[in-house]
Amino acid sequence: MGPNRHECDAVTIVEELRRRVIDWEKKHWNPYPWRIERTPYKVLIAEILLKRTTRQAVLREYPKFIVKFPSPQELNNAPTEKIAEELKHLGLYRQRAEHLKALAEALVKAYGGNVPNSWDGLVKLPGVGPYIAGAVLSFGYGKPAPVIDSNVMRLLGRLTGLKLGKAEEYLQLLWRLVPEKDHEYFNYGLIDLGFSVCRYGQPKCTDCPLSDLCVTQTENKEPSKAECLKEVYHAIYSEKL
Repeated sequence: MGPNRHECDAVTIVEELRRRVIDWEKKHWNPYPWRIERTPYKVLIAEILLKRTTRQAVLREYPKFIVKFPSPQELNNAPTEKIAEELKHLGLYRQRAEHLKALAEALVKAYGGNVPNSWDGLVKLPGVGPYIAGAVLSFGYGKPAPVIDSNVMRLLGRLTGLKLGKAEEYLQLLWRLVPEKDHEYFNYGLIDLGFSVCRYGQPKCTDCPLSDLCVTQTENKEPSKAECLKEVYHAIYSEKL
């Protein structure tokens, strides 16, 4: 159960939040190939292909692409035109090909063909921002790190009631919510909940495992509880916990 109106224990709320997201994801986990065979390189490639396209489209093309280019070295050795040819069914294929070529060249020249295993190293790579950096660390290297995309930002905004604007602000909050154990399930869970439940247009609040921990859901029905939750989330964001 979540906190009642007389109960505002921050540790309990955070532990419950983590547990529910992880449990929900374990029940609803989608076995996409990039989620099953996870290496830093495969996660990196998958996340780049997933930009501005659908999961189903990437599901068709990703396995073939990884067979053609199984490492940064093979990708770097390939002409940009050949890379583009393999991506022609994804859309924006020329831009993707140029990006992947530049990325492979950076990996080979600066890291000996390896993917960096630090946040600072990853965000210095061409076209790699906070989302992909977090995904590579959490999913590829098994290191606790936040994975923030627009779906997660929307979910966190509604959940916490905090009026945050930039991804960097949400990262500040999420760094403190990601657990050491099962962080992969936690991150996948936030992404999938934001994608399928806490949707932009018509959120399915009755299907959400976090509804009674959500400021937006409780502020009209239980305003004192909503205020309690908001205080907890603000304290987490402000490093007061």
